[in-house]
Amino acid sequence: MTGGTVDGYFNVLSMFCKDVENRLPLLQKAPETNTLSAFVTQVHALKSASASIGAAEVSALADKLEEAGKARDLTFIEENLNNFTKRLEELIKNIHKALSPLKGVEAITPESPSNLSVPILDPLLGELAEALALKKASSDILSILNIISQKQLASKTKEILERISYHVLMSEYENAVKAVEELVTANKLEKGYGN
Repeated sequence: MTGGTVDGYFNVLSMFCKDVENRLPLLQKAPETNTLSAFVTQVHALKSASASIGAAEVSALADKLEEAGKARDLTFIEENLNNFTKRLEELIKNIHKALSPLKGVEAITPESPSNLSVPILDPLLGELAEALALKKASSDILSILNIISQKQLASKTKEILERISYHVLMSEYENAVKAVEELVTANKLEKGYGN
């Protein structure tokens, strides 16, 4: 579901942790009527992301909270939100434990930050843009991202790819398409193809 490689899965897990850590403060108290829409958006993103990493129970809890939010069932949310946030915190703690032995382990790469020419990268970016536009399965999209990330890339390119992966994980396809467009532009300018 995350692109078919162990490295890709670890990268997605790391992004998931960062995202949940950013969203948890927003879930410390039950929403009020005027903040219900934002609450639904938050739990929807967590539902999708949890499903993407295989955290089915957390995803199912998020789904129930999302449905309660849509139904404006504040009582259900108040009764279940604390359990949901505790499960998320436990999940993040366990993911950090699993990833901690990997911290500081870097892949050995050549000295040059990027020798990849735009013509070689362009077909992959085109395939990625098409997959995003069609909203193909996130595993297909993440698989393409993994192929691209295996290339020798400039740090700016890697940064944008990470952002694209994050948007895919959160099912924010429009933002991912914008990031692909930014990546295409950045690579063309870097290699002197723009203007």
